[in-house]
Amino acid sequence: MNKHRNNKEVKVRTILIASAVIIFFAVAGVAAIFYGFNPNNAFVKKTAEVLHLPAASIGTRFVTVAELDRDLESVKKFYESQDFSKVGMRVDFSTSDGQKRLKIKERRLLNKLIENRIIERLAAERGIVITERMAEDNVDRELERYGNGEGVRENLARLYGWDMDDFVEKIVKPDIYREELEKNMKETDEEYVKAEKKIRQVQDELKNKVDFAEVAKKYSEGESAGSGGELGWFSADQVAPQIAVIAFLMKKGEQSDIIETPYGFHIIQVDDMKTEDGVEKIKVKQILVRTKNFPDWLLEKQKSMQIRVFMKDYAWNSESSEVEFKNEEMRNFEADLDNNSADDASVIF
Repeated sequence: MNKHRNNKEVKVRTILIASAVIIFFAVAGVAAIFYGFNPNNAFVKKTAEVLHLPAASIGTRFVTVAELDRDLESVKKFYESQDFSKVGMRVDFSTSDGQKRLKIKERRLLNKLIENRIIERLAAERGIVITERMAEDNVDRELERYGNGEGVRENLARLYGWDMDDFVEKIVKPDIYREELEKNMKETDEEYVKAEKKIRQVQDELKNKVDFAEVAKKYSEGESAGSGGELGWFSADQVAPQIAVIAFLMKKGEQSDIIETPYGFHIIQVDDMKTEDGVEKIKVKQILVRTKNFPDWLLEKQKSMQIRVFMKDYAWNSESSEVEFKNEEMRNFEADLDNNSADDASVIF
């Protein structure tokens, strides 16, 4: 009786082991075909999605093939659901060039998904947690950015095939993670904190009626420091937009509050204003305190991470810190497309 039971157990174990070996080799086979040849085969692609094969890894975090494919389908649906011919533009992914354009979209989506994982990882390392409640509280704010709430819901389904859960996962949560991480960076990065302390010292001296040019020579890190911050005449399109929206509402002789741009912290003084050939211009001085902006800080952080891209057509460029095409022809095609396709909506949007 015991011998019969033992034989039965051995058979069951043998079957289980054999099944596991078969499954392992089947998975390995699909992975080898997918990563090695990237075939345009529905069965292989679907199997890759079901198996959650990674398209890229960021340490122990992954971007899956399924996630990338779903997002690419949403992008494709967006273009195919609209008639760009009404504005004299075209989108056609069915041609050979169209397939290349879609491949460019895939590359850029993969970059964005990798960036999202990097931000999530950095946020986790700093104890930043995005709860469902935080996401829900921010849904209305995000909907307002895209237009009328109910109209946005209808457009999400029509243009992208998304429901509100998709909107939260793909738009709301990534935005919150980015905002919270940037806030944390500004509170903890030594270089940033030092620069903010310096610009506030500048502001205090200006409030005490110290001459602007004198303060500029003392503190400004811009090239104009030696001339007391003198920048000359500018129109609105010749200065950083963060400065333009404030400067062109100021009065002659007025000094601004602290303005932050990608270059650092600025305080400006409008010395004069005029209209020349119908264009408003202002003459300004500035005090600039340079600091690391969030994109530069993020780039520095991701350069120190181990990032791998598994898909056949792409490679991770550790210098530029982005996914790039392995194929030189595709790199050249994308560069040419960016520079010479003013009528191609797939490039503009």
